[in-house]
Amino acid sequence: MNSNSTTFFSLGSHDSLSSSLTPHSDIAPDDPELYNSLFIRATSCLSKRIIYNWSCTQAYDCKQQLEAGIRYFDLRVAKRPDDGLLYIVHGLYGTETKNVLETMLEFLETHPKEVILLDFQHLYEMNHFDHHKLLHQLMDVLGHMMCPYVADLTEFTLNWLWKRGFQVIVFYRDPVAQYHPFLWPAESIPNPWPNTRSIKNLLAFLTGGYEKRREAGKFFVSQSVLTPNLLYIMRNLLGNLRSVLVNESNRQLLKWLEDKHPGPHGLNIIICDFIDYNDCAIPQSIVNLNHKSPIMSNNQLRKSRYEVI
Repeated sequence: MNSNSTTFFSLGSHDSLSSSLTPHSDIAPDDPELYNSLFIRATSCLSKRIIYNWSCTQAYDCKQQLEAGIRYFDLRVAKRPDDGLLYIVHGLYGTETKNVLETMLEFLETHPKEVILLDFQHLYEMNHFDHHKLLHQLMDVLGHMMCPYVADLTEFTLNWLWKRGFQVIVFYRDPVAQYHPFLWPAESIPNPWPNTRSIKNLLAFLTGGYEKRREAGKFFVSQSVLTPNLLYIMRNLLGNLRSVLVNESNRQLLKWLEDKHPGPHGLNIIICDFIDYNDCAIPQSIVNLNHKSPIMSNNQLRKSRYEVI
């Protein structure tokens, strides 16, 4: 428990709250081409079904993910113009942000030694007042649990957090973060995107990140995520993200994880789609990996020999 917080290995979910999307949700502004397309609006019912099939990346809701062991949440937020409220988005509008924060509060109050990381990855259609509204929600609901930004993580341990009653770390990828001490800047948690539809390329990307020396005193996110483009979706119109891409990529991820270790020179945070895959096998794998000795130097790092099967 006195190990540095970047030594532990945590599982996160990609587009964490997309489980709140429905095929009837309105189109969100995170993809301007879809949002402004007259064709998409003219074929609304069919288009929204297809968008849903490829935008929904999780089956578990916030509470279920927390109970399954998810501790890093990838959040995308946008203001809805008709009511001015803030919502989770990914292609379509999901639930209100305040609902998510209240669910997290309920969990943390009954689990006082759990720590969660909230990464506000993308913020759409938000002006200064909208950012203020979101920050007010954060402070109102989770403010007493939020850890202020710590530049030197040398002594940043779970015990350090527990002694101070901190259970929430908020990363905020907008310049407004520099004006608020409880917001951690984007540079404190590198989060490279593989941007591929190839499992072979994805595993090579993950292995490259694993074998590369991480910057000292920073968190690091490894994205085990395949991203379809429009042409790929058009070729698989009758399918969906889970059946066409995720089931196989998660199977390969489980095999890739078998010889990995946590630590400053190992894994820190990994995110994937549909964390409920195979009865939550990936979260269980992460629990098992945290019992391994952390890799503290490059000399301990073994080259990964895993190949796609």
